[in-house]
Amino acid sequence: MLEDSRQGTMEVGLLRGLLQARSTSGEGRKAMFVGGTDSGKTFLVRQLADELSRSGKRVGVLDFDLGQSTVGPPGCIGLQLPWEEGGDPLFPSAMVFLGFLSPAFDVGSVIEAGLRLEKRARELGYDLLLVDTSGMVEGPLAALLKRSKVRLLRPDLLVLLDREGETGHILRGLEENSFGELKRIPPSPEARRRNREERAAYRRELYRRYFQGGGELTLDLREVEMVPSSPRLVASPDVLCEGLLVGLNDGEGLTLALARVVGVGGGKVSLRTPFAGREGDIRAMAVGSSLILEEGTLRFRPPGDR
Repeated sequence: MLEDSRQGTMEVGLLRGLLQARSTSGEGRKAMFVGGTDSGKTFLVRQLADELSRSGKRVGVLDFDLGQSTVGPPGCIGLQLPWEEGGDPLFPSAMVFLGFLSPAFDVGSVIEAGLRLEKRARELGYDLLLVDTSGMVEGPLAALLKRSKVRLLRPDLLVLLDREGETGHILRGLEENSFGELKRIPPSPEARRRNREERAAYRRELYRRYFQGGGELTLDLREVEMVPSSPRLVASPDVLCEGLLVGLNDGEGLTLALARVVGVGGGKVSLRTPFAGREGDIRAMAVGSSLILEEGTLRFRPPGDR
């Protein structure tokens, strides 16, 4: 159990708020966490997920952080349900591949992917759904993104981890009936800002682990539909190249697994992937905007660049 100590009071208060919150949807309760980069929100989400799971609740975590994901590999919106205490859900219950690391690239696709996974969470059933968001909080685009998530997901509890008022502008213009209870808390004093190289190293390690032990899969491009992971991108055999990161999607637009292109020719594409299901379950191949190099480094490919 979380201790009701000076350091644990914040977490205990949030936990009690979650358990007592009234659902605005008549279904399971939802809590959304908003804060700047390295504010400690992801640590708090995982801590609460562990605690609530231990208490017998069916808990899910919906992770919107594309660049520093903790549910699923980078470049994806991920859902883990049910949450397993102390787990490391690199292979989540469900995910949507977007293929870029910043939500600023395509805000609309980020929101749409999140709604698709929230629908999946409702289908699976939950007592509590914890929504972790990216650290993008500054500027009008960040405000638009966060407000849209709140309006569409309608959390019962909205938690702002506020560092010197940086999240205050997000609330302006946001209707009170779009969320239930509001809690403002300071970022964790133990949160440490990471530099760009540390963030890149984290992604490299996740990709290394994700593709470790994977096998090769060859798909006939005449039998699998190619779709862009974003309306800003183009999906055609001409854009396929070695190292391109793609998503193997089912018939509902959810991503079964990621894959890395290793060869193209004769109307077929050869992929490196951890996918171990039936090939017939793959209904589409989502083409992203990133190349993943052998050592796991991700390189962004601008739209139109071949």
